[in-house]
Amino acid sequence: MIRVLSLNLQHCLPGAGAEHDSGTASLAGADITSPAAARTVLEALAAQIAALAPDVVALQEVDMRQKRSGGLDQAGELAHLLGWEHHRFAAAWAGPVVGMRRRPLRSPLERAWDDVLAPVHLIKGRGPAGFGNAILSRLPVRSWHVRRLGRGPATLSRRGERAWSPRSYHLETSTARTMLAARIDVPGHGGVDSITVASTHLATRTGMAARQLAAAWAALTTLPGPRLLAGDLNMGPGGVAATGVARPLGDGPTFPAWAPRERIDHLLTDPWPMGADGMPALGARASSEAPGAPLLRAVAWGTRAFVVSDHVGAWADLEPVP
Repeated sequence: MIRVLSLNLQHCLPGAGAEHDSGTASLAGADITSPAAARTVLEALAAQIAALAPDVVALQEVDMRQKRSGGLDQAGELAHLLGWEHHRFAAAWAGPVVGMRRRPLRSPLERAWDDVLAPVHLIKGRGPAGFGNAILSRLPVRSWHVRRLGRGPATLSRRGERAWSPRSYHLETSTARTMLAARIDVPGHGGVDSITVASTHLATRTGMAARQLAAAWAALTTLPGPRLLAGDLNMGPGGVAATGVARPLGDGPTFPAWAPRERIDHLLTDPWPMGADGMPALGARASSEAPGAPLLRAVAWGTRAFVVSDHVGAWADLEPVP
């Protein structure tokens, strides 16, 4: 059995989960622009994640060296606190939250040269800042894969009935989206030796999110199965089902954290035709798979509030169906 957790971090801003937990209530108003405060919040989050005991954590809205979150490498810090060797951050964009965002040359942003403004970072003596997705794994990772999902069109809207001027219009641009995938070793799990897990965060506009989900799943199917796509898809179960690309695992609302009423954070896996017993019907294997390729099913699932975020996390215990 493998436990996977998906969580939109909201750059580790303390949220409703901090306010409603006596153990973290003191962190509810923490100013995470302070590196010390930001690290304290990460320590509390790591303790909560460890208590849930996942094998893999898929994260979204992760900061890398942003001033608003203490300049920390959030994915790296969390992995260190958990004692996990295998982790990776993948930037959707490089640059500060407020300022000139740009496409990273390499998504990890580990070195100055991963960003086009490398000379600036070398002068300042620090790596580039960014924002994106991450995966942390207790289990060994064979390979990492990144897929860009686009950003959608910009929109130009007029402000009221003012006479024409440049200030009478508002230009709204969309955030770039990516998917990070990891092929993870899972020895001794029902004859399956690896599983491919991906983390993504899709557009807030439903139509664009649906196109990005289709592109993400198409890219994921080029990697070995069984597969799991986790993340904040910004769509409810009906919107996800309408795309017809994958099978949902688990249920329960995940947003907003203070009174969850919508499930927009999902765990999706390879589809199967369902028999009356809830197991794959005869001929369920996709034609692209090798004969007898395994699928996944959830044997337990739930949601969990954490010290950070305006989302609650979604988790599931998975086992292969040979």
